[in-house]
Amino acid sequence: MKEFVINGTVMQCYPLTAAQRIHNYTIRYCPPQVLCIGTGLYFQAGVDFAVLKEAIKEAIHRFDSMRLRFIQDEDGTVYQYVVPFDDRDIPLVDFSYWKEEDAHREMEKWTQEPFERYNSPMNKIVMIQLPNGYNGVYLKVDHMTMDSSSIIAFDRDVLEIYCAKRYGM
Repeated sequence: MKEFVINGTVMQCYPLTAAQRIHNYTIRYCPPQVLCIGTGLYFQAGVDFAVLKEAIKEAIHRFDSMRLRFIQDEDGTVYQYVVPFDDRDIPLVDFSYWKEEDAHREMEKWTQEPFERYNSPMNKIVMIQLPNGYNGVYLKVDHMTMDSSSIIAFDRDVLEIYCAKRYGM
């Protein structure tokens, strides 16, 4: 563990895991390589987007990996830390009047954009309205913070929180 002052606060920062070190090596020596995972969770049903936003924010609070950040010391060693909360807005993008393939192509572009590496969020969440009545969530994460299993767990948590808030389930 190493302590850094980040935005005026002393933060405890931890070494990268073995898997994260491999990803970091790839980023360092293969700059064009992007390690972003883009996913979508959509339903052909109406969605209460205000409730969905609340569910997403609650799930972010419960998942440390969604609040994970990286920092680099003077020697170039990368560490990780978790911010106590993340109060970013969750925007709603209306693709309902687009061609479905154009909407998916636009989200693919979002996925290809790399994240700022240090002291910055390593995910992007957007509520989406798609053609044919599909609605849901686009999620992009940096692979150094989450894998497919953790994405599934996060999506499931969002759904369960949403259903509990919306339907009392």
